[in-house]
Amino acid sequence: MKIDTLQLVNFRNYDHAALRFGHMVNVFYGKNGQGKTNLLEAIFYAAFGLSHRTNKEEELLRFSSPGMAVLAEVERCDGPHEIRCKRLLENGRWRKEVRIDGKKTAARDHYGFLNVVMFSPEDLQIVKGEPALRRRFLDMEIAQTDPLYYDLLVQYNRSLKQRNRLLKDIREEKAGRDQLAVWDKALASTGAQLLQKRLENLGKLEAIAQPIYAALAEDKETLSLSYEMKGNDGQILHPLEEAGRDWEAHYLGALQERRFKDVLQGTTGIGIHRDDLKPEINGRAAKSFASQGQQRCCALALKMSQIEYVREMAGEYPVLLLDDVMSELDGSRRRQLVRFINEKVQTFITVNDRALIPDFATNGYFEIEDGQIREA
Repeated sequence: MKIDTLQLVNFRNYDHAALRFGHMVNVFYGKNGQGKTNLLEAIFYAAFGLSHRTNKEEELLRFSSPGMAVLAEVERCDGPHEIRCKRLLENGRWRKEVRIDGKKTAARDHYGFLNVVMFSPEDLQIVKGEPALRRRFLDMEIAQTDPLYYDLLVQYNRSLKQRNRLLKDIREEKAGRDQLAVWDKALASTGAQLLQKRLENLGKLEAIAQPIYAALAEDKETLSLSYEMKGNDGQILHPLEEAGRDWEAHYLGALQERRFKDVLQGTTGIGIHRDDLKPEINGRAAKSFASQGQQRCCALALKMSQIEYVREMAGEYPVLLLDDVMSELDGSRRRQLVRFINEKVQTFITVNDRALIPDFATNGYFEIEDGQIREA
């Protein structure tokens, strides 16, 4: 999978930009605040129809602009395609439109059409940060190559939102507790299906990540991944160790059991939106016991394994976006990362200093200054 051209109109600090990519590794370099990350954000937006930096899409528009657009011409194994994403103000309301090869496309068909893996400094928090980061990592990985997972995730999040709204209404005596039954059943059913898919794919991810981590750690350490769920009484459950358990019944019972507490808090405290992915180094929790260097090595191995996972599931490599991560890695790991992607994964990298990137023949360089792009 490869991006041939990228065009931006009124996107962030670019009134108009047009780039053609003839290299596998494309380096955007320049001082901070010039627009390097905005280019990666535009690629991410073309792939997913959303930003990796904000939930407010209006922030993507150049100041005072009534609309913006991103166009990407891509090469997939089935041939060339064009993705066009627009967001514009019409009759006082914002409207978004996605077209693939000129045809209007729904979000579920857009998501995963252009597979992208992004690695930013925030991703170094995958290991030691909050569980939400690890859930997002797992969800984005699976959803890119599994449309059913994407649909189930959308259904689950809608049901969760409805249940939480109802919980607040019950607390304010605007609704009765009997109305919770329909949302409990919806969350239990979709949650159990999502859990099963997470567990199946976690095994594939671990098998890919283990040799990558071993290489990064010079075969001195081992990586393993486990999945954790919290019960209502605070106990930790490990579903990989409980084959054959009826997880739909488990979720349904847990939701019913904690209704009183959920009403008081106005939020749903049990379910897959509370679960966690637990990386372990030499059998010990990386979040609690690993050094900072080991945690970074683990995060890098997980992101690199995501690339191989998408290739294995989709049949071709995704596009890789590296946003200002080279300065966070030592020289050895920078070289290992570039060797890993060299000549097989089209990559877009942002750096302040181009000298941070090992200079291979497959590299192309673009200097960014105040929203102006110069191919170097």
